[in-house]
Amino acid sequence: MSDCEQLKEYYEAYALSALEGEERAALDAHLERRCPVCTAELERARWLVAQLAYLAPEAEPPAALRRKVLAGAGTTKPSEGRGWIPVWAWVGAAVLVLFALFSIFEMRRYQAELTSLQDEIRAAHSRTLELESERQLYQRALVIRTASGTREIDLKPSGKSALPEVRAFWHAQMGLVLAGHKVPSPTPNHTFQLWVVPKKGLPLSAGIFHPDAAGTVLLVATPSATLADAAALAVSEEPAGGLPQPTKDRILWVGPVS
Repeated sequence: MSDCEQLKEYYEAYALSALEGEERAALDAHLERRCPVCTAELERARWLVAQLAYLAPEAEPPAALRRKVLAGAGTTKPSEGRGWIPVWAWVGAAVLVLFALFSIFEMRRYQAELTSLQDEIRAAHSRTLELESERQLYQRALVIRTASGTREIDLKPSGKSALPEVRAFWHAQMGLVLAGHKVPSPTPNHTFQLWVVPKKGLPLSAGIFHPDAAGTVLLVATPSATLADAAALAVSEEPAGGLPQPTKDRILWVGPVS
């Protein structure tokens, strides 16, 4: 108890964090023993210190001081009836607004960049698939063309047309390849259609095609008619999507299957 009597004069200074040196060390050591008297008295001192802020009378900043501060900050006098808000508060609010706007702008920019990157990835993937499809097409065409037993068929322009020749390579088991160079495009809304003309019966469609931008033709088909039953191959120009039977005055190339 004697220790408590000696230390009680230090409670308020301790609560204010103003106690230092040996006195603070002594009080800390005493509190570590969990003295119920000093612990309670110290809590009372801390409460008392916390109430000191409320004991000061309310005061409005002097008008002259307010005008000087506002003038120094480059702001106008606040209107009557409004509370006085420090300039630093307005500056802080403006910084927060600018930061929010900048964050939104950056987020939208990053989102736009992400969308663009995703579009590029999809386009690259699509192009990769196209190239793989072309590779497989050329590989199959090469196998058919160089295989043993492939029949080579020359298709010549019908009539007095100035069209270039096209050539077909037909293997009884592997399929048929039609190839050509510098072939003009069909008229708008039309397509070229390959026909197998059998020895008996009506012509059978073997597929539709368009030359590429350079006029190259490469069609790989699996005709429903057999090579042994075919009398000729023909190419006609038909409406987009093709027709069940060729238009007679639209036959552009013909070649016998010998």
